[in-house]
Amino acid sequence: MDTNLTADDFDWLRKLKGAADAKRDPPPIPTNIGAKLRAFGLAKPNNSGSFTITSEGRDAVLEQDMRDAEDR
Repeated sequence: MDTNLTADDFDWLRKLKGAADAKRDPPPIPTNIGAKLRAFGLAKPNNSGSFTITSEGRDAVLEQDMRDAEDR
């Protein structure tokens, strides 16, 4: 995964994933973070103007969680 993604970016990806898994509306995401996640293909805009996590985004969260577990 790209090292330009921050912990905050991954936190937002996790929020998007949680919303999608629970089948609820995602939280409003800050514009700059939404643009970055979209640029990396990790999230995409949906019809309501918010963002939805992509399969690449899910993979990135899983990969980051595995890295975090190794660091413990």
